[in-house]
Amino acid sequence: MLALLISAGCSPTTSADPETSSAGGMIPGTYLGTGEGRNGAIVVEVTVSENAIEAVNVISERETQNTGTVPVETYPELIVANQTINLDNISGATISSVAMKNAVKNAILSAKGNVDDFNGEVDSAVKAEDCSADIVVIGAGGAGMRAAITAASEGKSVILLEKLGIAGGTSNYSIESFGSVGDAAHKSLGSDMTADILADNLTQSNPSGNPEAFKILAEQNGEAADWLRSIGAELTVAGGQVSVTTSREVGELGTVIVSALKAECEKTGVDLRLNSKGTEILMTDGAVSGVKVSNPAGEYTINTKAVIIATGGFGANSAMVAEYMPSLKGYNHSCSVGNTGDGQQMASAIGAELKDMDYIRVNFTYTTAENQYYYYMGSLFNTGAIFVNDEGKRFVNDQGAYGVGMQVVEQGGNGWAIFDNSIVAGVADVRNYEKLGLFVSADSIEELAEKTGIPTENLKATIETYRSYVANGKDEEFGRAMLNMTFDEAPYYASRMTARVQGTFGGISTNLNTEVLNGEGEILPGLFAAGEVASEGTWGANPAAVNLVFGKIAGLNAAAYVSAH
Repeated sequence: MLALLISAGCSPTTSADPETSSAGGMIPGTYLGTGEGRNGAIVVEVTVSENAIEAVNVISERETQNTGTVPVETYPELIVANQTINLDNISGATISSVAMKNAVKNAILSAKGNVDDFNGEVDSAVKAEDCSADIVVIGAGGAGMRAAITAASEGKSVILLEKLGIAGGTSNYSIESFGSVGDAAHKSLGSDMTADILADNLTQSNPSGNPEAFKILAEQNGEAADWLRSIGAELTVAGGQVSVTTSREVGELGTVIVSALKAECEKTGVDLRLNSKGTEILMTDGAVSGVKVSNPAGEYTINTKAVIIATGGFGANSAMVAEYMPSLKGYNHSCSVGNTGDGQQMASAIGAELKDMDYIRVNFTYTTAENQYYYYMGSLFNTGAIFVNDEGKRFVNDQGAYGVGMQVVEQGGNGWAIFDNSIVAGVADVRNYEKLGLFVSADSIEELAEKTGIPTENLKATIETYRSYVANGKDEEFGRAMLNMTFDEAPYYASRMTARVQGTFGGISTNLNTEVLNGEGEILPGLFAAGEVASEGTWGANPAAVNLVFGKIAGLNAAAYVSAH
């Protein structure tokens, strides 16, 4: 569980006369309150009368878009309307939820109010009533939202279930690139990369995958990127010949994509139901006939002809991870907390085959702060840092990320990023990490070794060897491509890295039409799966693009199935 640091510092922003308040009431006025959020302080301004909260305004916050910003945006109105800070935490944004409530609580205390006076229950507007829909999509991540939008655009009634209080799933945390060729951004640059070349490259680099699946991905990812642009996701920056991303001014890739998908769900009439967990898929005469759902109000059944499972992987289910990969027992994860294998388990219960469940990706590029928050540090290695073990020796390609994750696990799952001030001075993300106190710093390599416990002579020898690789333009040991860190600009830095489960890429067996298969390779009528939950043959190649390409395929084929039945 992530530790919370609650700041009680708050003060009135307008003067108030204590003589004007009745006994036991608050001192009317406007007060500041602070709570410690995921990315720093959340500061609110609360206006009170003697016995009521009149207004709540957020003055400053740095919470993550589409996750932490959900309580930031929704709680003020709920607190005023219900005169309570006893709101349910939003699952998937617990830290930000608690921080918002604590900020308002601290403002009430500054007004000499009794917090217990604002602790009433909120009547839930959520109902648990049986209903019907043409198609039910389980899981509102990238794949699920694309599938739901596609099916709704085909004229079908669609209910989209999400067990968390936020939509987006692991797509919210995508920060790097969306794999695509032949899209508008690349065409404008005159790129000569073709879908056939990309498909061949994917096949060669992922020999366990399905060449036909890679062909579909390569042929349709450009259309997916352009479609995202058409609905408001500004993927305008070409990230090399095979990917696009967003500009820093627009925002991180995942938040931009998820925001556009949420808006399009609303536009196309998708019935998005948050805090609604699909618990069982119902079958009648061998075909899908419904879904059982659990929400805060109880349980109910949705009668339907087709179900699309898009619940993501199982990286956040430590027991499942350890079952399929015992060497990862006890490892934390970096995926959505909702990725607990629900879809795999529901599908397996009605006869679906699960394939390649031991294909689990681990990434070593995470550091954990003293308050137990963790931070992705890919920018360190992508801008020059090297990675050493506790003995001060390089042992993998520092830029290998999840590709070398299991090698890091074999050496204990930890290590150190080592770099000099050139990165801190030149890279905004790294400067922010330094301000958060995530680095050990020293004026010399010897002092850095002493502070980290790394054997001094080993670290010095590793750095000298690496300097020679930089000078010669070739990493003789591990083939690293970027060679720019010369370690000649003090101070020097180290950051403790810990491997985390990033994603799981086996799952429910499907054909290339996203139809779910049983152990004999037979189609389970009316059941489809897309995204990380499915094993369709893409072998984890660029999940962001896989979600959008195969989510669309699932939506089209589910709609066609309903029309035919």
